[in-house]
Amino acid sequence: MSKRTLRIMALLLVLALLPAAFLAAQAAKKLKFVVITHATAVPFFVPVRNGALDAGKLLGVDVTYTGPAGFDIQKQVEFMKSAIAQKVDGIACTLPNPTAFNDVVAEAMSKGIPVISINADAPGSGRLAYIGQGNYDAGRSMGEQIAKLLPGGGSIIIGIHTAGADQLAIRVKGVKDVLDAKGGFKYRVVETGTDLVKAESLLASALQADPSVKGMFGVEDVTGIAIGHIIERQKLKGKVFGAGFDLVSEVLDAIEKGNMQFTIDQQPYLQGFQGVMELYLNRMYAITPCDINTGIAPVTAENVKAVKDLAAKGYR
Repeated sequence: MSKRTLRIMALLLVLALLPAAFLAAQAAKKLKFVVITHATAVPFFVPVRNGALDAGKLLGVDVTYTGPAGFDIQKQVEFMKSAIAQKVDGIACTLPNPTAFNDVVAEAMSKGIPVISINADAPGSGRLAYIGQGNYDAGRSMGEQIAKLLPGGGSIIIGIHTAGADQLAIRVKGVKDVLDAKGGFKYRVVETGTDLVKAESLLASALQADPSVKGMFGVEDVTGIAIGHIIERQKLKGKVFGAGFDLVSEVLDAIEKGNMQFTIDQQPYLQGFQGVMELYLNRMYAITPCDINTGIAPVTAENVKAVKDLAAKGYR
């Protein structure tokens, strides 16, 4: 065999091994994803974090969960800018305002960093996909549950911790639309902030101002917890109905005791888990992220025990 033939064979072997070497290098590079949510101190986001971290362990990638402790859009934007500066491989984040995140999402995408929204969506931001509950339909679900509790209508209080959070405002609209269609309902919307002590004080004051109130309903976990505390403290069981969103322990305990009647689950663990999964599939295999509706699941006294243990562990 001539030297020329040997050189050609060696070259062909190198060329044949290049794709494998490239894939090996890609596999050796540990992908880094960041999950950023608003109000990280709110109990709701514990299963979101757990889902994201579990997905990272399963896939062998580095996942960081972060964000501002309270609802602060500008601070959240800064967290996203920091992730971009660190040249992470993907961002999964809540987008609780329809326009405030447009520039930072565009900046990330222009630098090759895919962005997926979870839990709270801004469809016009340019993000690749949304993983979370359909908030308007979730609000309608709460409205239907309220109508079952109060078939004759009546005065109610709707609690919302941050009116500026678009996904919560959409839920409130869903509740109102159902109640308006049913007729006979009078409602007052009370914005409380995310501090639980303040939320309890404001909701208790609203209740005291209207003795005809027949129910108190929070469209997220903070006001839901506050409502449960108020009903128990003021011994209003059987006199004032109560409900909230999400599977936080205080609300589940209140449902077991009969102080509250239901809560709406949106499976936040799935939001964190699938957010990381879709980022991974996009980076590794160029699979385009797709929207995932994580569902609407009312939890009542009939099924609360089945989910309580998993909720306590931060998975529901």
